[in-house]
Amino acid sequence: MDKLNAENGAGAGASKPRPFCCEGITKADDEFAEDAIQESALTTSGIRRASAPQAVTKVRDNYFLIQVSITETPSADWRRLFYDAQGQDVPADFAPRSIEITGTFLRFKADPATVEEKIAVLDRWIGKASQKEAAMAGRTEVQRQKQEEAAREAQELAEWNARWAKL
Repeated sequence: MDKLNAENGAGAGASKPRPFCCEGITKADDEFAEDAIQESALTTSGIRRASAPQAVTKVRDNYFLIQVSITETPSADWRRLFYDAQGQDVPADFAPRSIEITGTFLRFKADPATVEEKIAVLDRWIGKASQKEAAMAGRTEVQRQKQEEAAREAQELAEWNARWAKL
């Protein structure tokens, strides 16, 4: 087994043995793959529609309350982005504010002939809100890192100033 690992680039000090199929893959290749996997996870994470539409209640003749489930309960930021950030992608008879968000359910009223079209629009809106929320989280993380760095620099300056105060 050690001979196989040595032949495949997993010599002394290697963290884990490489399978034979990975011969010639460098550490940079591994890091690139890990970054791609993490980026893919970021772009596919977030709230998505989790079910087909279901008629919940008949509101009146040929008009129903339709419900779809989503993958998680949305945050307040996600709700705001969902309701406010649709731009010109809003059909006259289907405004984002007409959609009720309760826990992991989205509900709206529609006639059967327009449900398919409204679900397509709803999927776009869910995707936009999730992307924008993810982008906000990235900015928030960058801001947090900058604040931590500023705090470390302030601490370092205070230490130097305390040391030099005796001169």
